[in-house]
Amino acid sequence: MKTVTALLSTLILAAHACFAQETFKTDADHLRISVNGELKTAQWRVDPNTSQAVFKADCKAQENTITYSDGKDSISFPIQVGQKVDFIIVNSKNDTARQQIVGVVPNVNFTDEYVKNHRNKTTVAIPEVSELVNILMALHQDAEKEGNMFDTKSDYYQRLKTHFAPYRNHPILDTVHKYIGDMRYLEQHKLHIFSDDSYGYYYALKMNAVNYNFDKQGTIKNNGIIREAAAGWYTFDPIKDLALMQDFAKKSNFRKFYADNKSYYDSLLTTYNQLNHIDEMQAWLDKKFNMRYGSYMIYFSPLIGGAHSTQRFSDNGLSQTVMYIQKANALPDRSQAQNEIFAGRVVFTEIDHNYVNPTTDRFADAVNEIFSQRETWADGSITSGYSTAYTVFNEYMTWAVYSLYLADHYSQADLDEYLPKMVNQMEKSRGFINFGKFNNELLKTYNENRSASMDSLYKHMLNWARAENKKS
Repeated sequence: MKTVTALLSTLILAAHACFAQETFKTDADHLRISVNGELKTAQWRVDPNTSQAVFKADCKAQENTITYSDGKDSISFPIQVGQKVDFIIVNSKNDTARQQIVGVVPNVNFTDEYVKNHRNKTTVAIPEVSELVNILMALHQDAEKEGNMFDTKSDYYQRLKTHFAPYRNHPILDTVHKYIGDMRYLEQHKLHIFSDDSYGYYYALKMNAVNYNFDKQGTIKNNGIIREAAAGWYTFDPIKDLALMQDFAKKSNFRKFYADNKSYYDSLLTTYNQLNHIDEMQAWLDKKFNMRYGSYMIYFSPLIGGAHSTQRFSDNGLSQTVMYIQKANALPDRSQAQNEIFAGRVVFTEIDHNYVNPTTDRFADAVNEIFSQRETWADGSITSGYSTAYTVFNEYMTWAVYSLYLADHYSQADLDEYLPKMVNQMEKSRGFINFGKFNNELLKTYNENRSASMDSLYKHMLNWARAENKKS
């Protein structure tokens, strides 16, 4: 009888443990996650349709604190390496999104040798495994309809279509189509880009891939520097399908295709380095934002359209900014200055996210309050990647700060020629409908006092934006 009673008590306690799982209630679609006070992602997606979203928390200390926050409320958990914490997020519709935090060894391993080779240096590359995954995604059945993810206008794209045509039925393409949505649905709903979920997979795959190499035996392996560059960008690491990717590479003779196009890749790298003055950009941003990053890694593919991303990593005394962007083009009908300005905008607006975003974090409450009046700042075409007030404001600011850099480095005539095109791109092509007025106000304020602190410019622009809301 005692044994039965003890068993029943154990079952009751276990049942209570199951139902005592902590719950975080929020109206937000995306959350910020911090580990020991350091922001790891500002875009953790709350998705009730995912069976369980897993966040891998770097445990640099013996005891670590993980915090989820929507800007108003937060929930925190202690964790160690090897531990798991399950909890539930409940949204405004009372839908449940199951979460799991896993304590893992640190994601970044900047060895002494790596720090020595990369400190104060910029590296620009088109890595082999990175190009493999960009090709896989560009073989999507709707790639030619999606100009933001993919550049399908080049001779290079036609070459890869011809080479890989016999392998489009490989199982890895089924995986790509599973996670990058069907354009026909988007056409029916009058959208012109894939969904947030599709973009999450796209970014996570291409960002994580740069940390993998082919070894001497032709096996794809992580290089041991960064385990997962896009940690927190998607609900899982797409490299989990590495065996299928490697099988595709072998059967399609991908490595020969890559080698045959090496001279083309090298020509793109040469053009990129000629047009982009990254050292000048870094020095200007360091001074204006009173920050400093010790290393830049810039990765691109001939296949990337306008879908860019960036991440920051710090370890062993080295702070590194990593960017994933499109190639640079030198067009014959543009002056040298205009070619530099057009090419520089791409890399600058990725570099300065690493300065703008941490600054925005200090003004997060005001940003969320003001830019939540979405109809003033973004039209209905903006969805993927910019579904929050925080991300909309950061995109306004990163592009507008480029105007300040141009004012300090190019003639007024060059600005007068370029800025209307940038405004048109932001407002008409991208849907940031009030960018022209925002940019003019920031540039006017900066020209009145070019030594003004970035914090003072932020405060001015947020007050200005609050007043614009009242006019709408």
